[in-house]
Amino acid sequence: MDAYKKEVWFTIIMSLILVISGHLGVFFSLFPVEGYLFGFPIMYIVPILVGWFGVLGLTIISGKIGNHIDEAIEKENQENEKQSGKGVI
Repeated sequence: MDAYKKEVWFTIIMSLILVISGHLGVFFSLFPVEGYLFGFPIMYIVPILVGWFGVLGLTIISGKIGNHIDEAIEKENQENEKQSGKGVI
């Protein structure tokens, strides 16, 4: 049951992080920044880069962590089946 709780919390937290990362431009409109990065205004290029590459990186990290949680769920299910007597025949 702990693995399921971890998965639920992981899903909620990663959803919030992905939404914030994908909509970073809103924060720059609330708190405008002067300056340039790679020849582009910071308030435009940073949300674009974070929106593209940040979300890509977060998705890769999310996939790896999600696989570990799924493995933990499988182990937990196997242990529960062995304890209840429905295990391997």
